[in-house]
Amino acid sequence: MMSISLILSFITNSVLVRLIISIIILLCVYFSNYFRMCYYVLKIPGPPAYPVIGNGLLLRGSHEEISNVMVKIFTKYNQLCRLWLGPVPIVIVSEPKIIQEVLNNQNALEKGWIMKLITKIIARNSLIIARVPQWKRSRNIIVKGFTVPILKSYFNAILSKTTLDSVCASSMGVDINSHEGDSSYFEALHRSFDIMIRRLFNPLIYPDMIYKLTQDYKQAMEYKDIVWSVARKVISEKRNKYNNENINNNLMDFKAAIKNTYKKPLLDYMMDFTRNNPDFTDAQFEADINFIIMAGFETVSKSISMVLLLLALHKDEQKKVCDELFEVLNNRNKIDFIDLPNFKYMEMVIKETMRLFPPVPIIARQLADDIDIESYRIPKGINIGFPIFCVHRNEKYWKNPLKFNPNRFSPENIKNHHPYAFIPFGGGPRNCIGDRYTWIFMKLTLASLLSRYEFHTDIKDLSEIRYELEITIKIIGGYQVRVTPR
Repeated sequence: MMSISLILSFITNSVLVRLIISIIILLCVYFSNYFRMCYYVLKIPGPPAYPVIGNGLLLRGSHEEISNVMVKIFTKYNQLCRLWLGPVPIVIVSEPKIIQEVLNNQNALEKGWIMKLITKIIARNSLIIARVPQWKRSRNIIVKGFTVPILKSYFNAILSKTTLDSVCASSMGVDINSHEGDSSYFEALHRSFDIMIRRLFNPLIYPDMIYKLTQDYKQAMEYKDIVWSVARKVISEKRNKYNNENINNNLMDFKAAIKNTYKKPLLDYMMDFTRNNPDFTDAQFEADINFIIMAGFETVSKSISMVLLLLALHKDEQKKVCDELFEVLNNRNKIDFIDLPNFKYMEMVIKETMRLFPPVPIIARQLADDIDIESYRIPKGINIGFPIFCVHRNEKYWKNPLKFNPNRFSPENIKNHHPYAFIPFGGGPRNCIGDRYTWIFMKLTLASLLSRYEFHTDIKDLSEIRYELEITIKIIGGYQVRVTPR
């Protein structure tokens, strides 16, 4: 019979046994944290759920059907509710006061694990899903190349190009002429979003080892290569130009490069920065550039398209915008940068459009520590979703919320809004970095289009516009607009 000392010696010296014990300990820690999370989440109200499948019975049907179900649930539980994506608990916050509290909490800066899971193939470790330390660093770098003076110098490029080309020309200083090529980028991006949502609503394929066996994964990898090819083209063209311009130059002043003293476009500035900071890797550089191009094109193009559709549906509002536009231009054909602040009614129309159809309908965070909300404790590690789409249509804050009424955003009315009842760019420290860019871009583009064309639609009522809540909002059937010369 083996003595206790021999048994202990065997355990101590056996690599396999130590590995097994380590795995057991890790599993115990994981499940203890998981059960603790479930304990607190179960105290929060929500729709009936079942063991293992959670609220899986609600996640059946098309994306449109699931979107409608989610909207009904978030509207019914209009402060806090919990959902179970299979065994994964999620807390949903729809009350502006609570949203403000959470988004500004230092323990809620991490992007949601669920969002990271479904977007990581396309987004990689970019600004949108990077962990907090990397996000802080990348944001501090990128914001120096996204200032208004820099964007102002490129606003003519916005007026003369399509949305994707304009994003690359205005923020990157590179002409890619996407309208002369095929439409593979646009198709790949939109199909990638479809695949992401399918994974979100199917917890069975959350584990990567299972997901990699699916057809969706193979398609996602193909689409990733197409989407990333645009960023690589932009970087390659700029790098060649950059190297040629600097081939005979000495290393530039380090402080000037860090602060972007010379007000260079974003891509030029980031190349200066990476040249002086070798620890900021090419992979991170490429990931952030891809995110900026992708996010800039996708959200801005959808917002502009939605404004034009709603103006086509509401001809009286289209006339008001155009009357203001022609008054500001005063018989001029050219739109100047200084005209933008004077397009006040246009801005009200844009805001009302983004209220009804926010380009990003839901955002998510993951808690780094427990926080207390109202009478509930929200545990560390939980994913919290903020359904912007539902917040913007909350009748507690918006009278007749399904009516298109730009006057909600008049100077006298906007004073009565809760600051987090309208958050198309998110909120808190980790809000959208491109909000100023978006306003400049949309005003310039809309002014250029509306000064030349009139927009019409066969849609008779706002209720006819069908949607799906994906990574960005998707309008089913597209933006059904006809264009005639003005």
